[in-house]
Amino acid sequence: MKSTLVWTFLLALLASSAASAAVYVWKDEAGKTVYSDQPPPHVNARRLNTPAQPAPASAPAKEVKKAGGKDVDSENAKVSAENAKIAAANAKIREQNCKGARDQLASLQQNGRIRMPGSNALATDGQRNELIAQAQSNVQTWCGK
Repeated sequence: MKSTLVWTFLLALLASSAASAAVYVWKDEAGKTVYSDQPPPHVNARRLNTPAQPAPASAPAKEVKKAGGKDVDSENAKVSAENAKIAAANAKIREQNCKGARDQLASLQQNGRIRMPGSNALATDGQRNELIAQAQSNVQTWCGK
């Protein structure tokens, strides 16, 4: 367990000190091996040979086209098919919302007295006109008319 902890600490130290790359090792008073980037005063610390790691090169770009661009074309076809499915689903939802907005507008226009949403109170003429205006706005939004 202790050796695992020491090695983990050493690896973390090596990874974090890539710029300086100087690691010293020594035994403390209790006989434990200690690793550090700076040797303590009055202790015979041995410097480990840890060459600085070069900066990782960026990964080469994935080759996009293969065999005349077939991979790109097939990916584009998949994306286009997915977009078509989404557009069809959106059109269906828009149609349902349009029908609901028209039904609501027709209900508001046909009924003389209506109850306020979320209440048992009857709407005044001004409130009824506001609800009708909102319903007309909803129809225009969803039906495009």
